[in-house]
Amino acid sequence: MPYKDPEKGRQRERERHRRRVADRRAQGLCIKCGKHPPAPERSLCEVCGERGRAAERARYARGKAAGDPYGGRNPDGRRRMARERNRKRRRERKEAGLCTRCGELPPAEGSVVCEACREARRAEERKLYAARRAKGLCGRCGGAVFAGASRCGPCTALEEGRAPKKNAASRARYTRRRAQKLCVDCAAPSGLAARCESCARRSWHSSGEHKGLPLYPPRYTVIELATGEEHGPWDSWEEVAMCLAFERLSREEVEIVEDTPVVARYAGW
Repeated sequence: MPYKDPEKGRQRERERHRRRVADRRAQGLCIKCGKHPPAPERSLCEVCGERGRAAERARYARGKAAGDPYGGRNPDGRRRMARERNRKRRRERKEAGLCTRCGELPPAEGSVVCEACREARRAEERKLYAARRAKGLCGRCGGAVFAGASRCGPCTALEEGRAPKKNAASRARYTRRRAQKLCVDCAAPSGLAARCESCARRSWHSSGEHKGLPLYPPRYTVIELATGEEHGPWDSWEEVAMCLAFERLSREEVEIVEDTPVVARYAGW
């Protein structure tokens, strides 16, 4: 007999279902069929559990065939559950003194992952970098770059403002190579010197020392293609990005002119 108030009827059905589940759980029976004991560390018996898993697999297959993400499940909820599982697994492996990525080997010195997983991650990053550079994109974020550049403007500004990191692994590698009389950069024989000749020359040319006219930092001017209006000049790519955000302009709607002295570009080191 249907209830006059549908909401009150649903509430009573839920209460009846909770009482039935509690009774079957207290009797040590499957909470769904109430006929068989549950599987170890489960609330359902093997028959009901397998029936439910088969229904879930069929539902997932239908959602995947229809092109729905996560088989038709709520994407936000599924992503939240995945992040929680990843955090829990990472915390448990770290407390157990194992690699947080594979969970099989102890981590390397000064890291939370083992040497094998770290090398695999480096190989993936090198492969991704090569694929992006082959397409003429920024090797860091995959964004558009100027001709001949390896990074876009925002990534270049972030990299220049970031101090080089020296972790325990890099310090241990430096000490080991110095004791073996090897180059601390490329591990080639270097005798009593810290670097071989080629690495020392490269380090010298990349240092702050220069000859001739110094290469002053460039300045940038943003020009709207539709109106010809100029914004700037700006001293960094960060200011250019803030200008685009403030004026609500996209990269395709403007031209960014770089003002670099030609003489300094050819005469500076």
